[in-house]
Amino acid sequence: MDILSLLMVFLVIVAIIWMKKPLFLAMAGGIVAAVLLFGISPGEAVRILGRQTVAWDTIDVLLSFYLIIFLQLMLEKKGRLENARKSFHCLLRNRRMNTIVSPAIMGLLPSAAVMTICADMVDKSCEDYLDARDKTFVACYYRHIPEMFLPTFPAVLLGLTLSGQNAGMFVICMIPMVIAACAIVNVTHLRKLPKTMPPLAQTADKKAEILSLLRNLWTLIAVLLIIILFNLSVCVAAPLVIAANYVRDRFRLRDLPELLLRSAEPVLLGNMYLIMLFKGILSYTGVIGLLPSFFAQFPISLTMSFGLLFFAGTVISGSQAIIALCMPMAFLAFPDGGIPFLVMLMSIAWAAMQISPTHVCSFVAADYFGTTLGDIVVRALAPVVAFSVIAYGYSKFLGWFI
Repeated sequence: MDILSLLMVFLVIVAIIWMKKPLFLAMAGGIVAAVLLFGISPGEAVRILGRQTVAWDTIDVLLSFYLIIFLQLMLEKKGRLENARKSFHCLLRNRRMNTIVSPAIMGLLPSAAVMTICADMVDKSCEDYLDARDKTFVACYYRHIPEMFLPTFPAVLLGLTLSGQNAGMFVICMIPMVIAACAIVNVTHLRKLPKTMPPLAQTADKKAEILSLLRNLWTLIAVLLIIILFNLSVCVAAPLVIAANYVRDRFRLRDLPELLLRSAEPVLLGNMYLIMLFKGILSYTGVIGLLPSFFAQFPISLTMSFGLLFFAGTVISGSQAIIALCMPMAFLAFPDGGIPFLVMLMSIAWAAMQISPTHVCSFVAADYFGTTLGDIVVRALAPVVAFSVIAYGYSKFLGWFI
């Protein structure tokens, strides 16, 4: 009965999302449904939500999001990512590499508005060698490469928080999957592109361009290195880098009010807060502890069951919703999964997001090239399935060493 109630909660969330309602309404609906279906009294529900509000994991995830948004706004204000893209353009006189790297760099900014810039970059790099439908898929796909593994993005931060796994180890272990993601579409779509590009008007100073890259991307590099080398959280790494960048880029006191205000994105932070409240309610019900015996009834492995659940759930409701709903139960059902299990789930969720109708960037890219979401899905399906299979196999391989 409890498993059936959990399924009904899941269906409530999916139904709200499919009615084109925002994620915060879906999560609020999930909380209300869980309280009603599991028979939690109003007073007890208020106490659970209050405890979860002041719990460190809630504070940690909200503060992490706020700090990362603050850092990204600093980069945006000084044009750092655009400068880095120009340096890559001068260094990489390879049409295929430009098509991969340029949108990925701009993808470091987690805003759907950046998709138009990425589409323009791909359009100029590919010229007439790819048609509009291929360009739509390629631009959208490579723009989201950073979102697969960097703990500066909402889905990754959420996955790490809910799974309780080490961020530095996760980033390191995801590198082969990043390479695989780039290589698959390079083989399936970019073979039509000649590698050479027209020569620049003047010879690029490679040393100067490399130094320019370091100057413009050092903040992101520093955050990642602090997380990986010292096993510190985003809440520790980001303030250190923000303080250094404030001095390095000569920000003024009058810049702070705007940055502080814009960093508090109410929709994003509100979504994350409700997700953490939903986690607290589910944990209280104890239903998650019943999942191992439930999944043991099926003739496939537990890891494959959750892999299929994450794939289908992401296509239906988006990666953040499925991570919020299923990541806690996945790790309670399979507590020994560790980093390999997380790598598989996050990789599959990222891949499935490329064909999800909840993915806003897909519509932005399609609008730019005059194509449709269907065109993206047709071109993405084979690479996405192949990548998901590789992710499952890689997680098994990784499990031998970790």
